[in-house]
Amino acid sequence: MRIFLFMLSIVSLLLAARQFSISEPTGQFKGALFLLLIGIQLLVAAGLISEHREERTKKSSASEEKGERMGVNPTDVNVSR
Repeated sequence: MRIFLFMLSIVSLLLAARQFSISEPTGQFKGALFLLLIGIQLLVAAGLISEHREERTKKSSASEEKGERMGVNPTDVNVSR
């Protein structure tokens, strides 16, 4: 997902650069500004997704290590009746 968003942001930023170069003589930058805004938003979204995913993997590995130190397997089920 994050790779897809990074790729879309790169494409959008490249299209924005092309639009800026094409529309420079006329002064109509609306399309280029729109593509630039979309590219920046996609880049930020991909960065946030990447950061969130890394944080989740750190938490899960930390909880597994904590369970190993205590001698408890996190997959064990309490079956006392």
